[in-house]
Order: sequence, then structure tokens, then C-alpha cells
Amino acid sequence: MEFEMKMPDLATTGSAMMLIRWLAKPGEPVQRGQKLLEVETEKAAMEVESTATGILRETRFSPGDSVCAGDIIAIIETAEVAMPTPPAALTVAPTVPAAQSPAPTSKKTGGMFARNREAAAKTVPRGVVSTKSVTGIPLSLARRAAGRRLQHSKQTIPHFYLQTSANAGAMIARRKAALQEKLAWEAFFVYAAGRMLAKFEQLTCRFENETLLPANTSAIGVVADIEGDLFVIPVGAPAQKTIEAISSEIHAAAAALRHNEPGSRKSQSGCFTITNLGGANVETFTAIINPPEAAILAIGKIHPVVMPRGETGFAVEQRVNLTLSVDHRVVSGKYAADFLSAVVAEIEHL
Repeated sequence: MEFEMKMPDLATTGSAMMLIRWLAKPGEPVQRGQKLLEVETEKAAMEVESTATGILRETRFSPGDSVCAGDIIAIIETAEVAMPTPPAALTVAPTVPAAQSPAPTSKKTGGMFARNREAAAKTVPRGVVSTKSVTGIPLSLARRAAGRRLQHSKQTIPHFYLQTSANAGAMIARRKAALQEKLAWEAFFVYAAGRMLAKFEQLTCRFENETLLPANTSAIGVVADIEGDLFVIPVGAPAQKTIEAISSEIHAAAAALRHNEPGSRKSQSGCFTITNLGGANVETFTAIINPPEAAILAIGKIHPVVMPRGETGFAVEQRVNLTLSVDHRVVSGKYAADFLSAVVAEIEHL
């Protein structure tokens, strides 16, 4: 018989999910409990298991479509009568796939008065702004979730900002000497920040209920822009890794995100974040803290700067601008300044 598999709730409180990929094709046998598809919620990517054993005959949604709890997502031909899945906690009507535009309305032919009304609607008097509706650009679940999280951060966290620069000469030399793939620029800062956070542990705390709670991880996140969606690549225990190992980890995670590999978008917590716009020709920028973290380090591009040498001398250095955004509830300005100075010293003496 045919079994209609419905989308489980996944504790998303009724919000839509985006289908990332099917892990089985129509015509293939599937087992109950087998991973059948991957979806993206507002918080993370999740894998959905088959609720029946049989042959996958039909899939009702395509990658990129919005899916709600309770939607029939697949038809599985079973040999026996399958027990239906419990009804979803919330019954939500099927939505129009996010990647599609609303269907155009059909034009109805009318008489002379209808044609006159059409002509009048097309004529906009001088000085009057047309109120014709504009189709908006649909946002992915990842962008919607990031927007809400960062808006909340900006509205509730008292940010303050510290700016400085570092001599990038040691980084450039280390990168040129690399024997295999080019080292990711972010790897240098993950390495330096990881070592210094071990000494400035208060910066890894989060503010909650008028207290500071220590992070349960030493991972440092690296922001990655994948086709307009922002993801954070976690690098675990960076203080125990070499720059080369950190770079390989970042490259591998970014490649997995670009190819939508299963599990690559699962949300993982960190204690600090690094974001880099140097490759976009940006010299300096300020970043918004990624809650519940207490700080984020923004990296600008490396550029030549004339620096004084002695009383009368000058030299041209390749320097990189750094901006540290900090939650003032967690640390003081002096504490954050000492941390940033320590990161600069670490970068300049690789």
C-alpha cells in the first residue's frame, strides 16, 4: 500500500523549514529510521528519518522549497499496513515554495469601462508616486534567522569598539612559505585569539541573569559567506592546533558548505567569532556581536602604510586593521584593550 510520510514538527514551533536535499531517490528502497532528507530550520540543519519501510515512489518537495510540519513530503510503497505518524503539534497549511514567485493572476477581458480603468491606472499624474505593488526578494531561512539574531544583539547588547592595526609582515612570510595550499588569512587570527583567550578567559563568558557564565567550549567561529548566506565555521581547541591545521579545517568546512554536504550546516556553539572582509577590499569595519558570545574581531585588508622609524626615518609596512566589538556588560574597556594588544603581539611574532 501507499504510505504518506508527513513532515515531523522538529520542535520548530510551526515555522517553515527549507528542504536542502533528498538522501534517497524515487525508486530506491528505504528502511524505517533511515536518513531520508535534510532540512534547514531557523537554528540549524537537521536530518529527517523515514517513518516507513518500502520503496520511495514519490517526493512532493524539491530542494529549496519551504516545508511545514504536517505537509506530506513523500509517498512510500510498503508491503504491509504502516502505522501512521502522530499528527504534527501544529497544523500549518502548505506554503508556496520560497524559491518561487507568486503565481501571476489571470487577466480578465472586459468592456470599454474596464479598458478605461486600465488606462487610468497606467497614467500616474506628475508629482504622484505610483503605488503599484512590488514583488519582494524572498530570504532564505538562514538569512532570516541571522537577521533576527543580529537585530536582537544590536538592540540588547551594549557594544563598544576598539580599533588598532598590526604589522602583517610575519603572516605574509608564513603564508608564502606554505608548501601545500595557501593558508587562510583567518587561520592566523584564530590561532592568535585562541592562545590569548586562554589568558583572558572572561572574554569567553556570556552575560545572563546579571551573572557571567563561562562558555562550555573553546571553539572560535569563522564567518563564511556562502552565496549570500552567513554561516559560522567552528574551529575547536585552536590553542592546541597549528596555523596549518586550522587553515585546512577552515578550507574543508567552507567547501562542505558550498557543496551542501549533509551535516555541514549544523549549528555549533563557540566562545568568540572572527569575521574577515579584507578580500572584499575593505580596510576597516565594525561587526555585530554573535550572541551569546561577548566579542567579535573584524579583520580588514592588508595594505601598505608609511610608519616612522626612529626620530627621522620612515619605512613602509604591510599592515592590517583590526576592530574588536565587545559586550560592555562582560568586560571593561581596559581588559578588552589588553586582549587586543596581546593578539597583535602574537600576530607580529609568529
